Amino acid sequence: MAMTTCPNCGEPISEKAKKCVHCGTVLIEEEKKICPDCGAELKEGADTCPKCGCPIEPERGGEISPQQVEVTGVKITQKSKKMIIIAIIAVIAVAIIAAVGVQTHKKNEAAKAAAQAKKLSKEYGENLNTAAYSMLSGASDAETCGNLVKQVWNNAIYEKSDSETNKFTKPKGYFVSDFNDALENLYADSDFNSQIDEINDNKDLVNSLMKELKNPPKEYKEVYASLSKMYDAYISLTNLATDPTGSLQTFSQNFNDADSNTVNCYNALKVYLEDE
Repeated sequence: MAMTTCPNCGEPISEKAKKCVHCGTVLIEEEKKICPDCGAELKEGADTCPKCGCPIEPERGGEISPQQVEVTGVKITQKSKKMIIIAIIAVIAVAIIAAVGVQTHKKNEAAKAAAQAKKLSKEYGENLNTAAYSMLSGASDAETCGNLVKQVWNNAIYEKSDSETNKFTKPKGYFVSDFNDALENLYADSDFNSQIDEINDNKDLVNSLMKELKNPPKEYKEVYASLSKMYDAYISLTNLATDPTGSLQTFSQNFNDADSNTVNCYNALKVYLEDE
């Protein structure tokens, strides 16, 4: 700030001083305050015009700066940052482990289901094999018995002697008067009756197996269809052997047809079966 001297006393003062601080000489006249409405001169510090009553606004010493609002940020320490990162990693790890666990569980369940399906399929195949060979065995016994029935029946009607049938057709040395008597003698024979019991037991076994096989897996549907055809022929054959009906001619025809059908069905099914 530049200095000057008082024109009255010669003492050094600021060139911006309004009066000398040494002698009191007024150097710069202060501006008079005037009422903005009536123009009357106002006294220093007046807040109202004494002439017209107009309110006088106080002079502002400068622009008022708007109030500054200090925003205090949340300070995160390095340790806190590490803890947050660790927590985030832990959450992600748990999510990954859970997802992997779910997938592993699904794979395990799928593997169990596949193993169970494979086991059931194997069991089904074994039962189907057993049923087919049981029918073949029962059909063979029925064929033996049925052929003997035809032979006894024929020899009783036509009075033909035969070492195998004589004990049924001519038990007392002469032929029976009715072929039904010869057949009754045959079915009363203990050895023949045992064979009939075996055929019936075999039939019970086959019926039980067919019940278990009635809902085949997809891979066995075609095989089961062939097995069902063999079963129908087998039932016809065994029923004729255990309970012959009709005339000799109709019985023989029906029996021969059932016997041939059983063999043909077995040959068609044989390609699907495992050798025993």
